Amino acid sequence: MTSAPTTSEPPVSISSLGNIAVTMQSSFLGFFAHAGFLNGLVESGVRPAKIGGASSGSLVAAAYACGLEGDALREFILNRKLQRAFREWQIPLRGPAVFGAYFGHGLINGHRAVRYLRETLPVNRIESTPSAKLSIAVTNLTRSERQIKTHGEIASFVIASCAVTPIIRSQNIDGEYYVDGGFTNDEPHEQWLDDPDVDTIIIHRIRFEGGSAPSLTKRTNFLSCWAAVHQIVTNEMNELRIAKAQAAGKKMIIHETITPRPKLIASKKIAATNYQRAYEHCLATFPVSELG
Repeated sequence: MTSAPTTSEPPVSISSLGNIAVTMQSSFLGFFAHAGFLNGLVESGVRPAKIGGASSGSLVAAAYACGLEGDALREFILNRKLQRAFREWQIPLRGPAVFGAYFGHGLINGHRAVRYLRETLPVNRIESTPSAKLSIAVTNLTRSERQIKTHGEIASFVIASCAVTPIIRSQNIDGEYYVDGGFTNDEPHEQWLDDPDVDTIIIHRIRFEGGSAPSLTKRTNFLSCWAAVHQIVTNEMNELRIAKAQAAGKKMIIHETITPRPKLIASKKIAATNYQRAYEHCLATFPVSELG
């Protein structure tokens, strides 16, 4: 019988972890908290050689793998240009067609966001990242399967991993259509189950104050209902995957950060608050003093 995965409440002894891989969960506008958590890990002396994520987690994982950490990672994630890269003037024109189920399946086509990442990330290819081996979770609609991408263009696959319809439309990459990795693989780590170079897998999860989903009433919109159903399925899938990882002999640490729920456009205050809260909670869990 396998034991339950270690939670993030008590301080964790870094020396007991061995070789570490980190995965960051899909989360609505979770970029800020993921970045704070990751910078906290680095300051504590934990430098994962392998890193992955889904949706917002894939973006932060990619930035770190490309060599951004500390102030560089914080500035990249908190830069308002990142959020603005997802705003397109055509959104009001696409709304009636998308929500009327007449044409298209996303208000944002994602092209502007892809260009922004191409211009700002210092590395272009997944397989060429210098700081850690990168894995990006996506859902391949063309092949009807979940996939972990370890090769290809970073910008295109990060936005594909973030493509939650009907907000961001599916991304066409080399003739195949992809959507949010969180749909089918919320916290990807199965790529390390047979990896002898990974002893411990750290999962970073983000929970919102007041619960993981808004209260549902007769006035609740369809997106909230969809999110609630998706969360139920995702929770059960994650439990099974964690049990599988433990059976493979991997030590599992689940680190949860509780933050205010951001709105569709996160304010500077919420972005900074979520970053700082995750950063401080990580330092409390993986103490710097342990390094002597």
